[in-house]
Amino acid sequence: MQRVTNQMINNTMIYNLNRHQADMDKIQDSLATGKSVRMPRDNPISATNQMLYRTTLTEVEQYIQNIAESKSRLEEADSSLQSITRIFQRLRVLTVQGANGIYSSFERKEAAATEINELLEELVAIANSKGATGKSIFGGFETGTIETPNPFVPIYQTLTAGNQGDAMTGVEYRGNIGKMLREVTKGEYMEVNVPGNEVFWATNQVLTSNRDASQYVSETSQAIRIDGKEIMISAGDNLDVIIDKINNAGLSVRASRGGRNNLIMETTTPHQIWLEDAGSGRVFKDLGMINTAYPHPPNNVDSAVTVNGMSIFEMAIQLRDDLVRGDQELVGGRDLGLLDMALDNVLRHTAAIGAKQNRVEELQKRAEFEKSNVLSMLSQTEGIDVAETMMNFKWLETVHQYALAVGARSIRQTLMDFLR
Repeated sequence: MQRVTNQMINNTMIYNLNRHQADMDKIQDSLATGKSVRMPRDNPISATNQMLYRTTLTEVEQYIQNIAESKSRLEEADSSLQSITRIFQRLRVLTVQGANGIYSSFERKEAAATEINELLEELVAIANSKGATGKSIFGGFETGTIETPNPFVPIYQTLTAGNQGDAMTGVEYRGNIGKMLREVTKGEYMEVNVPGNEVFWATNQVLTSNRDASQYVSETSQAIRIDGKEIMISAGDNLDVIIDKINNAGLSVRASRGGRNNLIMETTTPHQIWLEDAGSGRVFKDLGMINTAYPHPPNNVDSAVTVNGMSIFEMAIQLRDDLVRGDQELVGGRDLGLLDMALDNVLRHTAAIGAKQNRVEELQKRAEFEKSNVLSMLSQTEGIDVAETMMNFKWLETVHQYALAVGARSIRQTLMDFLR
C-alpha cells in the first residue's frame, strides 16, 4: 500500500487550487474580452479562421471606402454635366430665335453676344471645377499643378463686333486623358472620371497630314500611342501596314490613306485625338502628324496638319460670331446642327455616368451585405456563449470553494505548527 503523507496531501491540494485559479482566470478573461481564443495555441483552427476573417473584413471596409469615394466623384461629374445640359438648352433657344430673325440689330449684336460670352465663361468654369477633394473633375490625372492650375485655359482677344471688348476666342485643353480607377471589389476596377478632351468635344475630329508618305518605311521597331493605347510598329512597316494596325487596335479612331498618299485620322466618337510617339520613336513625326517641339498632346499637332472638328467652346464662339454678323442661314443650319451634336455627346456621357452610379449603388449594397456576413462568421468563430461561460465560471467557483473547504479539513495542525 502506498504511504500518503501530509506533504503529499498539501501538494495535491495546492496543485488543484492553482489549476482552478488558472481556469477561472481564463474564463474571466473570456468574459472580459468576449473572445474565446486568447492565443493561437488555445485553438489553432479558430485562430487561423479569425485571421482570415479579419483580413477579409479589412478588405471589404476598404472597398466600401472606395465605393463611397467613387460615388462622390460620379455625383460631382453628373452635377457638372447637368449644368452643361442646361446651358446648352439656353444656347439652343438663342440659336432658334436668331435663326428666325426675331432679334433686332441691338439684340443680335450686343445682347445675344453678351449672354453667350457669359455662358462661355460658365462653361469654362464648369470644365475647371474641382471636387470636394480639390482635384479637377475633368482634367484626367492633371488635377492641378503650379504650372497648370486648371485643365482648360481660355484665350481672350479684343472684339469690336457687338461691342464685346475682351471676349473669349478659344480654349486650350492642358489636362490629359488619364483614367482614375478605383477598386470597388476584388479584381474589379471602375473609372470614376471623364477626361475633358472627350466630354467637352462637339464633333468628330479629323487630322489630315500634308506630307507624302508613299515612300515611308519604318527603319526600326518602335511604338506609337493613340488615345493612350500603345501600338507596336515593326521595322519595315509602310503606311498601309501602319494604317491597318491602327484600325485593328480597337480604338475610336479610324486611319486612312489620302489622295496625296498622306495619313488621315478621324475619330468615330466626338473627342480630341491624343497622338504620341512612344519613347525615342518618331513615326508620327516622320508622317507629319506631330511636332516634337511641343512636349504634350493635344497641342503637339504639327502646324501643317489640317484640323477639322471643334470643341463645345469653339462651337459656342462660332454661334456667337454668326449671330453678331446676322447670318441667319448659318445660325439655323450649321450652328443648330453642331449644337445638337454637342448636346448628344454630353447626354451620352451623362448616361454613362448614370449607369456607373447605378452600378455603384448595387456594389455598395453587396459590400455592406458581405461585411455583415463576415462579421457574423467572425463573431461565431471568436465570440463566446455568455450564458454558458457564466455557468462554467460559477461551477468552477463552486468547485474551488469546495476544494478550499476540503483542504482545510484534510490538513490538520501538527506539533511542529505549535513549536513555530
